[in-house]
Amino acid sequence: MAVPGFDWFSDRVDWVSLVRGASLAFSVLVIGGLAAPLGARIPVVGPAWLIITAVVAFVLAGYRIGDAVDPRVHGAGAAVAGYLLVLPLVVLGTGELDPTQLVLTLLTAVIMGAIAGHLAGRNRDRRTA
Repeated sequence: MAVPGFDWFSDRVDWVSLVRGASLAFSVLVIGGLAAPLGARIPVVGPAWLIITAVVAFVLAGYRIGDAVDPRVHGAGAAVAGYLLVLPLVVLGTGELDPTQLVLTLLTAVIMGAIAGHLAGRNRDRRTA
């Protein structure tokens, strides 16, 4: 069985929507990160502020599917791209890259983006039917 390559991914996504979704995720992650000192003061939500911000960013990115052939793959790709865009800022801010955090955040991006893309695809199919 052959391992899927870039052509496999490229044929399933809408590149314009993927870039827009990644940009939206990047914006939400940056604003959420900058607002973290204020968000930390909110009871109950404070300790999980950055986690909630990341999940919201990945869902918003994944929901922008455009005309993607496979909305789940597209959503996961948009969410991961948004995280990869903000990753250099995370490294600059912390001075290091925690491998555990990197893997878990990428896994969260893939799962949340794929779920959001799947739901957006179902909504798109219902509207066109």
